[in-house]
Amino acid sequence: MPSLSRTQWTILAVAWLGWVFDVMDTALFNFAKAPMLIEMLGAVRYKLVGPRIEGQIQTWFLVGWAIGGLIFGILADRWGRTRTLVVTILMYCALTGLTAFCRSPEQVMVTRFLTALGIGGEWAAGAALVAESLPDGFRAKASSLLQSAAALGPVFAALANFGLAEHSWRALFLVGVLPALMCVVIRTHIPEPQGPASSAPTKGALSMLNELFSDPTLRRNVSVAIVIGVVGVTGAGIVPFWIPNLVREASLGLSEAAIRTRTSNATLAIHVGTLLGVFAFPWLAVRIGRKRAFALFFVLSPCTAAVALFGGSSYLRLLMLLPIATFFSIGVSAGFALYFPELFPTRLRATGSGLAYNAGRIFSAPFPWLIGAAIGAFNGSVAAGVLIAGFVYVLGLLALPFAPETSGVPLPRD
Repeated sequence: MPSLSRTQWTILAVAWLGWVFDVMDTALFNFAKAPMLIEMLGAVRYKLVGPRIEGQIQTWFLVGWAIGGLIFGILADRWGRTRTLVVTILMYCALTGLTAFCRSPEQVMVTRFLTALGIGGEWAAGAALVAESLPDGFRAKASSLLQSAAALGPVFAALANFGLAEHSWRALFLVGVLPALMCVVIRTHIPEPQGPASSAPTKGALSMLNELFSDPTLRRNVSVAIVIGVVGVTGAGIVPFWIPNLVREASLGLSEAAIRTRTSNATLAIHVGTLLGVFAFPWLAVRIGRKRAFALFFVLSPCTAAVALFGGSSYLRLLMLLPIATFFSIGVSAGFALYFPELFPTRLRATGSGLAYNAGRIFSAPFPWLIGAAIGAFNGSVAAGVLIAGFVYVLGLLALPFAPETSGVPLPRD
């Protein structure tokens, strides 16, 4: 294994912290959404329209994530990686705290949209920084480590939910401010990557996007990557977002405090599967190739979710089987930081990666809204809505034959 310098280890550690905290921010909303809307709407109205409104808020969150990834991905190629990281982290931590003061679903929708702009931009800049700062032989291992944030961020959110079970949902969003602010201070000590990436390009944003789509090879790469991003992001978000609703559905008659405790337990359980999955995917991608690894996880993600949820689920069944589903559905996301930077030259790497990962969210954004509507159409059955959404993986399997295999190929340079 290649040895890393102290600066490279610092870059890796700080990038990991940034991703842990932005995933934690996303998970905090999952815990807060039901108590928040019950307070704002009342218990009777929440039962009628709550899942639909939750889906609408999440839809706008995903739209903001996509727009932020595109805008700040371009700015990372122009301003530099570290400067963009500081701006995006400061942005999302401040807006997370602002959410605690919201008084209506409409206000929550606006603040979640603005928060997502920063979260999407943080990923695009961080992925480019890590890819360019580490040796080729270490990038697959770094991808596993970085994507472990997908498991540990929700764990930290679950621990906060445990500790604040007797407090208002507003306290959860205040927790999301402090660690991100600490991360901003650390970011200021990380240098820009040396070489071509450290020189700001002279092209404007539209010229950079035009170059991506005018070159036949880059156009194919970004198009395929967007489809992979749509499928992976949509699938990865389904179980974590709806697990509070699934637990509530399996906990009729229990107190609100008991349901919150069960939700925290279920979140901890599913992200054991996530943690194993994000380490397994890059390991497989090195041994069997990027495309075969994506295909395997795209097939098994909906199959394992169906086994867990088909026919209705008890709380115990959720704890036992949903971690297997998240092993595949969230584990596949470890491939994004590994694969997407391999598709683009240095001058367009943050732009292309940010577009691939985050513009895909524009197309995946309607899914929470549609799942919420499907839940209503199936008499409030959360499991039915989740299972219907699994058909998105067919789209990913259709796109993979057009994807380039980059296993063993160095990062493309200018």
